[in-house]
Amino acid sequence: MRIASLSPAATEILFAMGMGNDIVCTDQFSNFPDDARAIPHLRDMVNIDTSALRGFQPDIVVLGTSIQKRLAEKLKTEDFAVLFEDPRTLQEIYAWIRSLGAVFDCGRQAESVVLGMQQSINEVKKKAALLPRRIRVYIEEWPAIAPSASLGATAGTHDLPYASGNWVPEIARIAGCHPFPVNAGDLSSAVTLEQVAAFDPDMIVISWCGAGSLADKALLMERPEWGQLRAVQSGAVRVIDDSFLNRPGPRLVEGARHLYGWAFEMLH
Repeated sequence: MRIASLSPAATEILFAMGMGNDIVCTDQFSNFPDDARAIPHLRDMVNIDTSALRGFQPDIVVLGTSIQKRLAEKLKTEDFAVLFEDPRTLQEIYAWIRSLGAVFDCGRQAESVVLGMQQSINEVKKKAALLPRRIRVYIEEWPAIAPSASLGATAGTHDLPYASGNWVPEIARIAGCHPFPVNAGDLSSAVTLEQVAAFDPDMIVISWCGAGSLADKALLMERPEWGQLRAVQSGAVRVIDDSFLNRPGPRLVEGARHLYGWAFEMLH
């Protein structure tokens, strides 16, 4: 089967299920595992060049993020076979992996991926339960201004930064943290300095979408009036490779491990 995997998380899941050799093209952010980098990619995962996509003759196009909903509808009108999911919680991510396994006739491999995630997450949860308290953490998915023009149309600009939503609050709780109040499953939401100050985080984690591990924390720490935050004053601002938190797939485990590790360091 010829698969166009136009979501980084979908690409990671397909490789984890042993379907990497069936992928004929990806989006520009599909950079894991290393073998994915060698696959031809299409730029702008929101506004794909459909003529270029058709040139790869995909049997099915896999999409896996809320920002691709319109793209999914457009591709269907152009007679592409599309598999679109928008998972927003851990349980929905597990269900998505299983559904991909069913579609591509690799249910056993899909179940193995899910089981591996669940076991690793439970290991983090057990360690986190031993922490003396939960640290308060504000995790930011989007800066007020896109960190790099190279992020393309997915970056956009915002008057306000966005606190991480979807599955991220759930991952933070698993890691022993008390996340900024965005409900698990809700989309990431714009926040004001006043809201963050009222929450008074012990730690700030920068997880800017598309920036990888290259986000410059000085851009946050030097924002007007953000210096009043206790986390900024104490230097408790961390940068995480955003693929560990922003991709609904197996490497969310790494995100949980990083958050737990930072929480442990702060409390010991």
